[in-house]
Amino acid sequence: MFDVDETLEISEGPVKFSQLVKLRQQGHIIGLCGNFAVITLNMEGWHHLFSLVNIYNGRKHEFLKAVKTYVPAHRYIFVGNKDPANAAYSDKLEADLAGWEFIEESDFKEGIDDEVNT
Repeated sequence: MFDVDETLEISEGPVKFSQLVKLRQQGHIIGLCGNFAVITLNMEGWHHLFSLVNIYNGRKHEFLKAVKTYVPAHRYIFVGNKDPANAAYSDKLEADLAGWEFIEESDFKEGIDDEVNT
């Protein structure tokens, strides 16, 4: 699962779409939990890459918990950013509340994504 703002390249983040395509080709389910409209309004064929999109207006952890309940998987990983200016509402906190692993977007970009592929 990926946050959008300041995480994906379309919104000034370090994570490239080529990395997401690689994960998808390897059989991983890719989802969006964040500002999904940036993708759906600006990326033709977005639905071929993303299987899950959080259109819920609540907190991210509520959506992540629902995914964990209804989408069986070996691991649940949320890639986003730790916003120190807003620690009370960071992607890391949302992942923790949902019981998901968290990878900071800069770490994912630098190669932790290789770990995800194992």
